[in-house]
Amino acid sequence: MTRNITVGRTVAAPRAAVWEVLADYPNIMDWNDGVAKSFAIGEQLDGVGAQRKCELTPSGAMRETVQEWTPEEKMVIAIDEIEKIPVNDATMTFTLADRGEKTSVTMSYDYAPKGGPLGFVVAAMLSRPMNKGFNGFIDSLERAAQAQPTG
Repeated sequence: MTRNITVGRTVAAPRAAVWEVLADYPNIMDWNDGVAKSFAIGEQLDGVGAQRKCELTPSGAMRETVQEWTPEEKMVIAIDEIEKIPVNDATMTFTLADRGEKTSVTMSYDYAPKGGPLGFVVAAMLSRPMNKGFNGFIDSLERAAQAQPTG
């Protein structure tokens, strides 16, 4: 049984700039404070099949693979391996919608908690901090998109 957390809002940056930040797939550490280190696994840096490893702060790590890549609209990332986080399988979907000089950003995180029935109790307790973390992710994404060169 899986759980879902969805957060979203409109950010003050054009969709192309938001996508440019997300599409710099291996370099998420450059703008996301929750990632201490990130790097590509293999030669592919973007598109379906691209993989990265993220070392998280304060601890934990993930190996991720892009499953869907629709430029400036949608990116789906499978979290293939997770260390020190109480989650078995997870998928993050980013959906972008053009709002002129702004962009509607939605993050939908589907995951299966570790630990059977007890895991679902723990997951319920973690939903508020996870929600806060995902909103912080959108804050960081917005700042990084606003810093993108225009033209």
